[in-house]
Amino acid sequence: MSEPLHIVLRCTEALLPKVRYVFDTLFMARGVPVVYASRPPSSGPWLLYGTARETSWPFKRCLAIAHCPESWRFLDSHADIEATVNIDGLTTIFPARAAGCEPPSDISFDIAANAFYFLSSWSERLGPDKEQTRSLYSNSIFARLNVPQDIVDQYLDSLMRQLHALCDRLGSGKWNPLEWPQGATYALILSHDVDFIPANLIDIARQGAKTVLRHLVRQRDPIDALRAAAGLALALIRGRDPYGCVPEIIERETELGTQASFQVAVGHRHPHDVNYRIEDDRVRDYLRAITDAGFDLCLHGSYRSTENPAWYAEEAALLARRLGQPSGSRQHFLSFNYDNLFTAQEQAGIRYDMSMGFPDRTGPRAGFSYPYFPYCLEEDRPYDVLQLNLFLMDVTLRGYLGLKGASAWEAIKDTLDDLRGKRGCVSTVWHPIVFGGARDPGYDRLFWDMVNYTRETDGLATDGRTINDFWRGHAKTYASFNQVAQK
Repeated sequence: MSEPLHIVLRCTEALLPKVRYVFDTLFMARGVPVVYASRPPSSGPWLLYGTARETSWPFKRCLAIAHCPESWRFLDSHADIEATVNIDGLTTIFPARAAGCEPPSDISFDIAANAFYFLSSWSERLGPDKEQTRSLYSNSIFARLNVPQDIVDQYLDSLMRQLHALCDRLGSGKWNPLEWPQGATYALILSHDVDFIPANLIDIARQGAKTVLRHLVRQRDPIDALRAAAGLALALIRGRDPYGCVPEIIERETELGTQASFQVAVGHRHPHDVNYRIEDDRVRDYLRAITDAGFDLCLHGSYRSTENPAWYAEEAALLARRLGQPSGSRQHFLSFNYDNLFTAQEQAGIRYDMSMGFPDRTGPRAGFSYPYFPYCLEEDRPYDVLQLNLFLMDVTLRGYLGLKGASAWEAIKDTLDDLRGKRGCVSTVWHPIVFGGARDPGYDRLFWDMVNYTRETDGLATDGRTINDFWRGHAKTYASFNQVAQK
């Protein structure tokens, strides 16, 4: 079907931007065009979001979704959610139901309010832990209340099932599923955070000693300690840098016909920040391999860069002067203040971000497996920064979950298979330091296996700028996003 889905919204004027944002975000992920109207169309299926029905309207062609004003009261409160309720097989945090909605043909709870809570990351922005700059899954509402990590995906699946059932009852066509660039079923964004560049053999030796001790003491894995030491020795014998690896990654990806985004750091305000300085001509010349090969350059915002919006802007400007204008960004250690980050990115001309992920857990942090525009609560609008959710990270798998070899690959494969089933798009990060065989042995092979599996299963392995350009073009026809898409 090529005709847009007509949506009639019957809620207060104050809620309209948020409700439209939810429906635009969800339907955009499935390629369903929408148009907002004051009355139902003369033919075809339509959707009503409201508290009551107009008796004269054609409800046999309608999917009715409950609007429950009490479900939106969280907007006026910073109280944390204490419990969930299962409604029609879905976990809800706002379980109020509307009279007149008749499951299973209607959705009897306010799916828009529930989805907005998670898409806006309300609990981490305004909950008890809002001052924390590193959000862990173990401290999240997902862990605390056993909320499915893909909860917004589940809301979307329910919405689409109801809509398709309505089309079947009416004998009307359905909308074609969204295709990613190159006709792919799903997309995986590849990226590399450049956290360490050795200056000399002393840097390499220190990193090698730290790595062996990490495997022995923290991970209690003498076998990987020996494998890492052997990898280091072999690299030194061959006169090869086992920890930088940026040129080698670029060469291999070029051979495969794919490109990743590279995040380069320039700030130094915290002990966790990177060891190199972009002001050093040697470092700049080394990193020029990224831009010389035409790869996507991004800013790796420093650990404290969002404490002061001016700091982030300074970092973006410094990277632009020394290496090139960054198109995207990810925060070092996934450390950031939510609104400070996206405000600073708008001001710095950053087009997309890949920071929304849990360091200690694979999968979504906002319940969603698709790109989306984060929401500015203060100005009641989407930010002009596209979020490409972080789902898979080498540090998460090895450092937090203790996975390696077959168990690590099973976690990666399960994530990719789930993503393919949802026709979604998320980002990954593999640090260059693991590609030399002297850090986390086997993780270089896991990355290349991940790329190959994605391509073998009708997926697209690509960089962030490709998806940013595609998604912004797709967003032009959706009311909530046509302004940001045109910038």
